[in-house]
Parts: sequence; structure tokens; C-alpha cells
Amino acid sequence: MTAMTHQMLGLFAETPLHAGGGGKEELIDLPIQREIHSQWPCVFGSAMKGALRARADQLGMEKDLKTTAFGPDTLNASEHAGALLVSDARLLLLPVRSLTGHFRLVTCPALLRRLLADRARAGLAGEASTIPDVAAGTALVAGSQQSETLFLEEFAFTPAAWPEVEAWVERILALVAPVAGLAEDDTRKALTTQLTLVDDDSFSHFCRSAIPVLPHVRISSDTKTVEGGALWHEESLPPDTLLYCVLAAQPPRSETHRELSSAELLEQTLQALFDDGPYLQVGGNETTGMGWCRVARLGSEAKGGEA
Repeated sequence: MTAMTHQMLGLFAETPLHAGGGGKEELIDLPIQREIHSQWPCVFGSAMKGALRARADQLGMEKDLKTTAFGPDTLNASEHAGALLVSDARLLLLPVRSLTGHFRLVTCPALLRRLLADRARAGLAGEASTIPDVAAGTALVAGSQQSETLFLEEFAFTPAAWPEVEAWVERILALVAPVAGLAEDDTRKALTTQLTLVDDDSFSHFCRSAIPVLPHVRISSDTKTVEGGALWHEESLPPDTLLYCVLAAQPPRSETHRELSSAELLEQTLQALFDDGPYLQVGGNETTGMGWCRVARLGSEAKGGEA
């Protein structure tokens, strides 16, 4: 048994996010990463760890601390493993177009149950919460947002009051980093207005059909026409998507930081990464402004766990 420390990072996408999932799928040349069993969008832990390490490189993190947290470079990988464990970034809120007003931030009971399980594993359980059953064709919203019909994409839902919406807004708000110059109450009000709970099957459909797919072309500098074979379609999570990942730190294995506890190592690493600003670039197309996320930290005391 060794002491481990956990924190949860909330990742609020400010620009489209493309974490590439590999091979072509039907009409999509460059699909995003998805969980195999549910087809929910995600960002694999290896990509998240790579994004964190890339930020460490860009910020000039002290070399020994970086090696302790992330492990040695490839040529020296056999020396020891890194002390930082990084989970997949999991989906919590998906922006979905609405024909009856502003877009909605949509989630489902399965995602809320998983969030509670992940928080418990990270020592962040908090107060018990009720997750309501949602009938097909019904959308639970804040009482002030009830109307005759709510359209999400081309589907009509009957709005109903979500009794515990305020408690869930506070829990979700903990994963949304504040915006400089914007009052927290404004963010809370916007989230309360847009938060929508639908049944698991409807949400799964939105995850397959409501993710933006954009065409890209490469123009020949000589002819000013599309080059042969240079048309492709790329899938990306839209801005305002909310994901989260769990970080766990083990006691350091490197000689230079062996005196640190797991809690001290995790805190020093995250301070070095985010004290200059709560932002992280995740996924591809960095040079065209994609993948920028606003990062919130949700921490816990060290807890026992298997190494």
C-alpha cells in the first residue's frame, strides 16, 4: 500500500477539439476518439498525458520535476516510470443545437452516475445526489426553462422540471474554471439556463449524429483549385464541450525528488503547469487554434491505494 493523491481536472473547450481516433469511418476521414462500448467521445489518457507533458516543455518546467512526474525520455525510459497517472478525459456536457432557442448543454443519467463514481474514486464524493430517471422524449431542465416543446437538433422533447438542478449546477460548476472579468454568478446563471438532462439512448444518438464534421480542402498555389485527393472531412468536438479527467500521483521514483510526498509532487507539478494561466491545448491542429481548453482543478487529500 502506498499513499496516492488525486485531483480532477475539468476541461471546458473554448475552441473545437480534435483528438484523432485513427482510421477512416464511413464518410468521416478523420474521426475523433470514442469509447468502444458506448461510442461516447473522449480523449484517451495517452493523449492527455502528452498534452500535459507538451505544456511542461513549452513552459520550461524544471527538468528533474518533469522527469519525476512524466518519466524519463524515450532513450532512458527503463530507469523508472513517471509518478503521474492520467486517466482518459471523459465527456460530461455536450453542446447540442436547439431550434427553440440558444444551444443546450446536454447530459444523461449514465454520465452523471459515472461522474459520481469517478469523484468517489478520487476521494471527492461529497454529498449524496439523486439522479432522476428520464423517460424517452422528455428533457429535464430548470423550472424557469419549461415550455411546451424543446427541440434538440430535429427531435422534439417535452420539458419537465429537474428538482435537483441547482445541486447539479454547483457540482458541474466546480469543473468549469472562471473566466477573468466574468462574475461567477453569470456563469452559474448561464449553466442553469442551458443544462438539459435527456435519456441515455437519446444522448447516445446525439453523440453519433450531432458532432460537427467539417470539410477541409488544400488549394494548389499555382492553379488556385483543389489539389487531387486533398479533400477530407474531419470530426471535432464543438466549443463549450465539458470533459474531465482524473490525475493520480504516486510517491516519486526518481532520486532527485524522492523526499516529496505524492501530494507535494502533484501540487508542484500542477502549479508549474497552470499558475501562469488555466489553459491546456489538447489534440491536433494546434496551429489553427483548435483544442484550447480552460482548466479547473478539483483536489483531495492523499488517500491510500494500490500502487
